[in-house]
Amino acid sequence: MRKVMVIATAAVAATLIALFSNDTPQAQGTIQANATRAETRSLMPGDILPAETVDFIERPGIYGLGSELPGSRYAIVDGHLVRVNPNTMQLQSILRRGSSVE
Repeated sequence: MRKVMVIATAAVAATLIALFSNDTPQAQGTIQANATRAETRSLMPGDILPAETVDFIERPGIYGLGSELPGSRYAIVDGHLVRVNPNTMQLQSILRRGSSVE
């Protein structure tokens, strides 16, 4: 009975730690957009993004991403992990919301 209680307690503790920790991998660079604008802006695929709001990711592997697709690069825009056409700055897709860079 004691072993069951120890295992149950450890499982609950691990779940709480996972829920409340923020171990999201971070890209290299700085955030170009301010927080207020990030909260009010709604990104949609097809948007043409201002270059100063796009932080291209140099090491996609730290986000669990594979190689980039031809004609696109991974980036952080207004706190979202996205794919962007680097030539036209067109937003191709939103991969994950709530990502950030340091």
